[in-house]
Amino acid sequence: MSCIILIDDDKDMLKMTERWLIKAGYEVFSEESGAAALERIRSLEPDLVILDYFMPEMDGPEILFSIRSEDRLKNIPVLFRTGMEDELPEDVQTRLQPGGVVSKAGGKAQLLKAVSDVLG
Repeated sequence: MSCIILIDDDKDMLKMTERWLIKAGYEVFSEESGAAALERIRSLEPDLVILDYFMPEMDGPEILFSIRSEDRLKNIPVLFRTGMEDELPEDVQTRLQPGGVVSKAGGKAQLLKAVSDVLG
């Protein structure tokens, strides 16, 4: 069973997404803040991180930068999940190399497909 850490400051979105992933057969750990998420990532070394792009205090790119800065974590695939209509800024794409971007508007099917594509 693949382990996924889900990070989103929107509690309702977090719970809904967590349910979708659990029902799809994944082991899911949820966090609402970047600092707590980094500690969880360090302790579990998950198969995938799904990360909200915009969050207070520590946003998605900052969290991904921290993941990519640690040798034992840097190869963990990370999907950004966002309500942004535009593509990610080019510097975020090239510097941090997320595994992909999933629109929150895309719903359950799009999210589960993206997860499946990353985890194989």
